[in-house]
Amino acid sequence: MSETAEFKIPKLRMPTPEEHREVSLAWLKRVQPTLIDQWPSELTALSMPTKLVKVDAITMFEEICSLHDGKEMGPYLPALALELDRQIGWDRKFVRLNSRSPKDWPWPFHVPATISGKEAVSILSGSERVLDDLLEFKYVPEQPCFICLRDWVHWISGENEFRCFVKDGRLIAVTHYDYTKPAPERLAVQGTDIRAKIDTYFIERLRPTLPIDTVVFDVALNYDGELLLIEINPYGLSDPCWFGSYAAVENANEPVQFAPPTQPREGEL
Repeated sequence: MSETAEFKIPKLRMPTPEEHREVSLAWLKRVQPTLIDQWPSELTALSMPTKLVKVDAITMFEEICSLHDGKEMGPYLPALALELDRQIGWDRKFVRLNSRSPKDWPWPFHVPATISGKEAVSILSGSERVLDDLLEFKYVPEQPCFICLRDWVHWISGENEFRCFVKDGRLIAVTHYDYTKPAPERLAVQGTDIRAKIDTYFIERLRPTLPIDTVVFDVALNYDGELLLIEINPYGLSDPCWFGSYAAVENANEPVQFAPPTQPREGEL
């Protein structure tokens, strides 16, 4: 009779604070140049006005976790909501961290914008992306964490937003941002013209202000053909949208990608 090897599940072990910090330092090294609070003033001027509200990442993280565990709300989040009310001043703002936006917030319209400090805290508390980043900030306290209150620009939508990939100072690829549905035909036929506008914008206005030469940036194109910078993100960590992979990004052969390339999609980075 053949012997059957005994299958054992290794005992789970939580990482130590030192191990957490090592991972968080590696995260910070990649994302820090793209954090909104780190933007040079010339880069900031290309985007919408933004207020920065410094937060205690450790306390915010712990209180959000307590809420998710069904415990009573601590004192920090209500106080933060009041401060955000004061900063917002009943003027609609897009709410995010200096690292990422809570675009995984599911209710009501997947748009994390509000006129209410209480709702802003609710939006941030309901985002796994925010919770993940607060944990990273917790272990790198030398890098402040901020809530960013960005002026609401009513004409920005997934339809007129584009994600652009820069490697070694060269714009190598552009994709339509919203890859959940086909782009309107009137937009897709303008791919060459749209790319020409983005190329000119990048060379003349954006590239001289960028703090790093390998990066991803998002822009919105208004009906007058003008571009507005939305954000910059780490190359390799940001969703490649229609490309599906960074291998496809680096082999782009369309002015703007409006449909999947032949390669299968990878999971979102």
